[in-house]
Amino acid sequence: MNLFSSVSFLLFTLAVTATAADKPNIVWILSEDNSKHYLKLFDDNGIETPHIAKLAEHGLIFTRAFSNAPVCSVARSTLATGCLAPRIGTQYHRRSKLAAMPEGLKMFPSYLRDAGYYTTNNSKKDYNAVEGPGVWDESSRKASWRNRPDQSQPFFHMETHTESHESSLHFDKETFLHQKTNTDPNSVNLTKYHPDTPLFRYTHARYLDEMVIIDDIVGKTVAKLEEDGLLEDTFIFYFGDHGGVLPRSKGYVYESGLHVPLVVRVPEKWKHLVDGNFGDRVKGFVNFIDFGPTVLRLAGLAVPKQMDGRPFLGKNIGMAEVNSRDEAYGYADRMDEKYDFCRSLRKGKWKYIRNYQPYYPDALQNNYRYKMLAYQEWRDLFKEGKLGADQRQFFEARTPEALYDVENDPDEVNNLIGQAGNLEVLKMLRDRLTEEEKSLPDLSFFPESRLYSEAMDNSVGFGQKNRELIESMVDTANLELLPFGEAEPRLRKALISKTAEIRYWAATACAAFGSEAAELGEAARPLLNDKDLMVRVRAAEFLGLIGAADPRTALTEVINTTENPIELLIALNSAVFFQDHNPVAYPFDPSTFHLKVKEIGEAYRRIAYLNGDDDPPKPKGKKKRKQ
Repeated sequence: MNLFSSVSFLLFTLAVTATAADKPNIVWILSEDNSKHYLKLFDDNGIETPHIAKLAEHGLIFTRAFSNAPVCSVARSTLATGCLAPRIGTQYHRRSKLAAMPEGLKMFPSYLRDAGYYTTNNSKKDYNAVEGPGVWDESSRKASWRNRPDQSQPFFHMETHTESHESSLHFDKETFLHQKTNTDPNSVNLTKYHPDTPLFRYTHARYLDEMVIIDDIVGKTVAKLEEDGLLEDTFIFYFGDHGGVLPRSKGYVYESGLHVPLVVRVPEKWKHLVDGNFGDRVKGFVNFIDFGPTVLRLAGLAVPKQMDGRPFLGKNIGMAEVNSRDEAYGYADRMDEKYDFCRSLRKGKWKYIRNYQPYYPDALQNNYRYKMLAYQEWRDLFKEGKLGADQRQFFEARTPEALYDVENDPDEVNNLIGQAGNLEVLKMLRDRLTEEEKSLPDLSFFPESRLYSEAMDNSVGFGQKNRELIESMVDTANLELLPFGEAEPRLRKALISKTAEIRYWAATACAAFGSEAAELGEAARPLLNDKDLMVRVRAAEFLGLIGAADPRTALTEVINTTENPIELLIALNSAVFFQDHNPVAYPFDPSTFHLKVKEIGEAYRRIAYLNGDDDPPKPKGKKKRKQ
């Protein structure tokens, strides 16, 4: 190598090193399935977490941080993409198909890697979108910033800890009776919707113990950074990957399912990127869609226009503006084999929930949920008539919309719908949510079976192509919100629409009205033989709910006719509803099922449950994984 080449190489090396030194490191520490309610740093009823509290002393506490979804794969897809899941087709847990990433967009660590970062994930992914190349330098249980070949290289490291996962509460009766918790069960404060029993107290106390374990893990990661001399070069985010995990949290759009703890430790070298003082409590609302854009901004990178989120830290981000943010948008769709369709909008102290299929109770069977003894006991107490009004709500039909004042009713048990003094707030939130649904547009207004067959290669393009149809479906679904007398003529017209999706939502709205819509029973009866199988399912639900037809006939025909695994799953969801929750039970006999579907996916759980087994083994060839 000649002198000129040697000098050029040295200058190049120095330039690369200088560039690396000009970018902060960023570490994400995630604990699975825990809402903010279990940490005293966020909630008086939580437990002390001194290592996390120490992070906060040198950083910021975000008191209003929200996952957009209350379950893992959907929440993680939102984090990775910076996009709202119902817009890009990643809203179902577990995925039936991977959605293609929006055209021109990559998962956010790819942009860091392109800019010279070493990106590592230890180790959970669980995306509902196609990852694509170049996201991680390493993703494994051994992945660490310590493995980067050039120790001067900036890094983004993400690690997930399962000790607080829902499965930690899948203990058996012997454990409950004989294994003591460090936290005194008599000291815990139960929610208003939980029954006050020794089992619920034990379950709550056991979970607080898990948070102490998580806190110790956080301390160990921080110690590694300090040992490596990197602590004051590194932003550390600690947060829960969504809410949970006692009954009526994970999987539900209540605060217990969405409101997560978030602490960001700010390094000395990079505190000029944060407009705030150490120990400040940030009251502005931040959502998971904002986390990726925030990391990109801290790294000095542009945020792709296709992302839905906004940075809340970084150059030119003022804390006054962040504190003015007051909205959190949430969504819950299928969870494993359990279907529901809920959207939420929190604005300030108000929480609005839209239940698009309100006749399904929150308690509708999900086999994985009911592995928890507390869930089983709660259900038994309901069947025995031993629950109070607040505790029964979980097992009862819901209203199409709910309004809560979460400052005065943090447990969300006092639905303020119908109170005259709140009509202005209700209309504002209803209109705001409707605007959001249409602007996305929200793909969940199509049955998942349609998306499975037609949309997943280009979900965003499918949504844009069908924008006007989705807007019409939203309007038809929202007939549920009108007085029946006002909705009736429009529902009658929609039931005979030439468009299957409008008939689908007309029948769903009729089911939401229930017996109040009984006069539309004859108008809906032809839909039991509709050419669209999903319309048949909704018609069977309506007519079964009002006692005008035995839903088993139509549902069994759909189960035995369809060759689409998602149509099968949707029909079986309805079957479990009628067997368990209809005032007049309609037990199903799986021996009458003669399936044409070859790969049944999550439907095996429904069939097993209808056969009397709510904890079936997975079919051969399927790898077991945490939910």
